[in-house]
This record gives sequence, structure tokens and C-alpha cells, in this order.
Amino acid sequence: MNIETAILVDGIGCARRCVATLSQLRGSMETTRQSRLAGPECFLGRQPIYDGNREIRAYELLYRNNHADGAAFFSNGDQASAEVLLKAFLEIGLGRVSPEQPVFINHTTTLLAMDPIVPPDRCVIEVLEDVEVNPDTIACLERLNRLGYKIALDDFVYSDAQLPFLRLADYVKLDLRALAAAELRSHVKLLKEFGVKIVAEKVETGEEFERAKALGCDLFQGYYLRRPEVLRGRRIPANRLSALSLLAECTNPDRSAVAIGGALARDATLIYGLLRLANSALYANHLEIHSPVQAVSMLGTDRVFRWASLLVLSGCDNSPLGYLGFALQRARACEIVAEEYGRKPQLAYMAGLLSTLDSILNAPLPEIIRPLPLDALFKKAILQREGELGAVLDAVLGYEAGNFEIAARHGFAISRVQSAFWDGVAYSAAMIADLKVLTANSAR
Repeated sequence: MNIETAILVDGIGCARRCVATLSQLRGSMETTRQSRLAGPECFLGRQPIYDGNREIRAYELLYRNNHADGAAFFSNGDQASAEVLLKAFLEIGLGRVSPEQPVFINHTTTLLAMDPIVPPDRCVIEVLEDVEVNPDTIACLERLNRLGYKIALDDFVYSDAQLPFLRLADYVKLDLRALAAAELRSHVKLLKEFGVKIVAEKVETGEEFERAKALGCDLFQGYYLRRPEVLRGRRIPANRLSALSLLAECTNPDRSAVAIGGALARDATLIYGLLRLANSALYANHLEIHSPVQAVSMLGTDRVFRWASLLVLSGCDNSPLGYLGFALQRARACEIVAEEYGRKPQLAYMAGLLSTLDSILNAPLPEIIRPLPLDALFKKAILQREGELGAVLDAVLGYEAGNFEIAARHGFAISRVQSAFWDGVAYSAAMIADLKVLTANSAR
């Protein structure tokens, strides 16, 4: 009996335990999959804004929790607005939401203090009516104006206190349900002096449309023209623990692409979201990305910080730790095997992490991986187990399934893969513990 066979025979008990561990993890993941916050889909409301000739000039984006919602139902305005931004930009994509026209997105006081993730030529900052006019909010609007963003005032009713906002506005929305005919007329006359575009909203009849147009309103929105529609997309579940860790790294004064890339490497869905961000039509530069660090360098740490802020503000999905732990375990095992056999450990780690996305996103892996801006050989390693990285991933997956012959077929010692697997288990547990400490500290 050679030494490899001896190790295999002596390790049968250990192998059974490792397969049992994996079965428990997968069972836990499958059970919790059914109770996740909003399932694999996400939803976003969209209502067109027309000009006087009934040509669509913009869309207002609206919070929706499911396809049947006819209105927005939420208890936290900050969270709702952050989710709208993430859904529009990443999960559904601006290419589907509004291929050409700008989008109006509601902003609370909290969001006004943040630089938007959407570029200024595609986003109009819609200031909600309950945002208080004070030196801080005025400064926020002035900064957004300097960045090139246009400002819209929602449900506007004139008062002298509103003048600082009005002087910074590009659009003013007037609610036809809230203003009597004489009030509407006087508001339009006043606003013309400020040179803003006037949006008549809640236009519900043809008569209201013609009257608002005759008074001098520039744009129109309401059920008479078109009711809001609900768009569907695939949710990218971001674990709150990982998002907080990423945000902590982004807020470090000495932050670097390397450090932020390391924080991203803790969570497959964060890497997936980052790659979606890098692949967005608004930022894509047709480069193939080989690592999180490269993606961070391409986008810039500031934009990654904005994205991480939105993840935390939106509350994330609190994806079960079973998903995160399982992904970290596989990634670390791939990294160790690759390092021992000279197979680019950083790429092997990323391949192992991304190979778990089918379970996390509840979708076929090819559907998830193929659109990402990854090197073609890297995609083949994940999807077809081809090349040196594919062999590493194949060996680790084979060991997870209790098929020890696969490692030997690729020239890897079974004992090395077994050791890497259990190192991955320990690594995963340590990383989860660190993330829990971070969350506890952030709650203080």
C-alpha cells in the first residue's frame, strides 16, 4: 500500500466528517434561502415625465417591494432611497431603467450629504418636501451643483424660507392635487422668474393636462399620461457584516486599493457587485479584470466608498452566514492548493469565491459569470474547470463532494487538498468572528 493510498484509507473517517460538515452547511443554506428578505428578485417603480408633446424626457424612480405594489410602502426613507439607487444602477441597471433620459431619484437629508453613485448627466437629485432648509442642507445642494448634478424640489409650496433651495433648483414639481387653481397659477408665474423647469405632477385628467400646459408648465407626470410600472431584476444580496467591513476600510484615512480589495475578498457577492459596477455602461472601459484590487483601482476608492455607503444605508439583505462561510472556506482552500503548486493563489482565491455565486444568487453560474468583465481564461476555469486554475478549483470541489480521485488526476496530493480544506474551515470561522466583532463595535 503506497503512502497516498494509506492516507486515503486512514482519512476515510475525516473525509466522512468533512462531507457531513458540507451537507450541514448546504442544508442550512437551503433552509435559510426560503426565508431571505425579498428572495432572488428585486423590484423598482418607474414613472415617465413628459413634455407638452407627450415625449418622455425623464423617469422618476420609485421604491417598490414587489411586483404587485401600486405605491411605495416603507418605514425608513433613507433605506428606501438607498435601495432605489442600488437597484437602478446595479441590480436592474440604468440601461434597462432609462437608456437615454435622466432619472429623478428622491433624496433624504442623509443622502444629500453623500456624493451620488450615478453620474450627473444621468441623475436629477429630487429633494423631498420634508428636507429642512438650513445651512447644512444648503451646503449639500451647493456641493451637488458644483459636481454637475441638477436639483429638483418635490411637492413645492412657496414660502420665503424656501428661497435658498429655489435659487439652487433646476426643476420644481407642483402637485396639482395640493394646489387650488389660483395657487397653481400664482406658483407658475413666480417660478418663471427663477428660470426653473416646472413639472406638473399628479396630472389625472386630460383637462388638467391642457390647463397646466396653458399656464406654462414645462413637464408633466401623472396617471393620465402613464401609471408607474414595476421593473424586475436579480437581487445582489450583500451581507451587512461584509458591507460594514468594507465601509470601515473605505473610511480609513490611509485607505488604499490593496486594503479595500482585501476587504472585498471576504465576500463573493461584494466582488460580484463590484464587478457589476465596473462593468456598468457608465464606467466600463472594456478592460478584463483579474482581481478586486484592479477593479478598485479602475473605479477609484471614492466611488467604491459611495457604493459601500449605500450598501450599509440600505440595510443589505443580511444574507445567512452559512453562505458567506462556505464561500470563504472554498476560496481559502483554492488559494492554498494554488500556492503550493505554483498556480497564482490570488486568482485561485477569487475563482473559489465566485464559484459559490450560484448558491448565493440562486441562478445558474454561467448566467452570473459570463457578463462580468473577467479574463476569458478565468471564466473557463470557473465554468469549465479548464487550465491551471480550473484544475485547482476542480480538485477542491471534488474533495468537498468526497471524490478524492479528482485531486490525484490533476497531480495534487490528496493530503495537501485535505489539509487545505480544513485550513479553509478555520480561516472561514476566524473571518466570520472578525466580522461579528466589527458589527458589534459599529452598533455602539
